[in-house]
Amino acid sequence: MARLQSILVVGGGAAGWLVACYLAKHLNAVASEGIRVELVEAPGIGLLGVGEATFPSIRGTFSAIGLDEGRLLVGANATFKQGIRYDHWVRPPGSEGAASFFHPFSLPSQRPGSPELLPYWLLGGAPAGMPLAEAVTMQHRLVMHGRGPKRASDPDYQGPMNYAYHFDAARVAEVLAEHGQKLGVKRHQATVERVELDERGAIASLVTQEVGELKADLYVDCTGLRSRLIGGAMQSPFRSRTDVLFVDRAVAMQVPYPRPDTPIACCTIATAQEAGWTWDIGLQQRRGVGYVYSSRHSDATRAEEVIRRHLGPVADQLEPLHIKFETGYRPEHWRANCVGIGLAGGFVEPLESTGIALVELGTYLLTHLLPTDLGDMERAAKHFNAMMCAR
Repeated sequence: MARLQSILVVGGGAAGWLVACYLAKHLNAVASEGIRVELVEAPGIGLLGVGEATFPSIRGTFSAIGLDEGRLLVGANATFKQGIRYDHWVRPPGSEGAASFFHPFSLPSQRPGSPELLPYWLLGGAPAGMPLAEAVTMQHRLVMHGRGPKRASDPDYQGPMNYAYHFDAARVAEVLAEHGQKLGVKRHQATVERVELDERGAIASLVTQEVGELKADLYVDCTGLRSRLIGGAMQSPFRSRTDVLFVDRAVAMQVPYPRPDTPIACCTIATAQEAGWTWDIGLQQRRGVGYVYSSRHSDATRAEEVIRRHLGPVADQLEPLHIKFETGYRPEHWRANCVGIGLAGGFVEPLESTGIALVELGTYLLTHLLPTDLGDMERAAKHFNAMMCAR
């Protein structure tokens, strides 16, 4: 039976390069006997750099591919994220009571065999008015006082507090591209003109403007919402979930800090708005702020008014970026010899930062289900699709 010898990742960006790096590291692409990993990305395509938030799992992923944490922080304009603060989700501005609540990444403090803390907090065991997060973990206090989750002396990707990152998605793609090529990923900067299918309906090759024909045994679609391969060429149907997830638009701005020493929030700030919510992600040189909303309950003009009101006078000179998306997924992320990972396979609204997390999950599953023999592709695809749909 024919053996798997080559994988082509289509699309760069954070998703494409994360997939390529993980595959190359796991499959030992540098070695001559390893499975060949290549990536093709169109030159000149701009990437959204409005600020990306992640799960703590990203630390394990970056560690697994051997990326230096300091290189990540400097190269990707990255900052620490210790959870999400929700402003005005329970009560509107100006009303009595707490204006926000915080979801920390660190689990409640607990000694082995000791009681759970939550029931005692519910029964009034904490000082009056103390939020749950402050009662059960130190992380709430650290975040409120602008402290980081780790010390300079702590090893890469380790610290007393659980944490993730905020980073510039365009710049993290550059960092991963540099790292991936060191791991053995062959990079093609070329525009895919068409996808050729074989008689079985699988992908036979990609035809590009700059380098001609590219062939592989397995193709990974990381072309984002365009879903050029799995949705386009392979016609894998999309299952919309706008019946339960209403937001489908966003307007975003890159917001400069008023001073170089402006404190940086070490959590994502999500503020409830009239038809959705705003995100506020602090990077090293600027903030990425956006308003996610439902087009059934607002429009682009009103959405821009809302985000400008939220930001105040600083927004007067800023140009907005309007984004359209649809929540849902492809029940067949993997069809024949094509796998869609990231936005190509599906998207959940960004409130809990699931975008990169689903890229991580898809990458882990693909790598560990990867068949040695091409004849086992269908069985691997069945398991992959079932696990991704469950998520």
